[in-house]
Amino acid sequence: MVKKIEEPILINVQKHSPKAENARELENDIRKLLESQAFAVLATQGKGITVASLVTFDSSIDLKNIVFVTPRNSEKFNLIDRDENISILVDDRSMHQDSINEISALTIIGKARILSNEKEILEWGARLTRKHPNLTSFVKAPTSAVILVDVVRYQYVKKFQEVWEWDPSNHYTD
Repeated sequence: MVKKIEEPILINVQKHSPKAENARELENDIRKLLESQAFAVLATQGKGITVASLVTFDSSIDLKNIVFVTPRNSEKFNLIDRDENISILVDDRSMHQDSINEISALTIIGKARILSNEKEILEWGARLTRKHPNLTSFVKAPTSAVILVDVVRYQYVKKFQEVWEWDPSNHYTD
């Protein structure tokens, strides 16, 4: 039996860019969503196809970077190696299963790079394993690659149809 989900509240969908007064609030909403979720869907492209893969991830404090790890012999590694353009979807639908109007979703558009500098690998690998201690062996394995995403922009959707775009280079601090 399929569970009944509430009807979406229909609004006139518009993309919003935050003004200075609400940029901090948007940045905080994005940060909370990223911190609350363990998994994301990574989209890579190449050979005329787009592939979606589940990844564990973490973000930098300033939200300018996302880090994840993948096996070097995976399709996702090979596609990233050929094309740095990726997107990542993070959402909280599991927390709002009955209410489509409460779900938030974040599309992260960025450029991925396979880290080769040992200092960067250690730094970003440590960041990832602080959030996901169960990944320590995977991150340290010689068959794994630490991938760093330089975020170009975020597209944040809340209340089903309220769409915000945010550039992390416009980072505000308190």
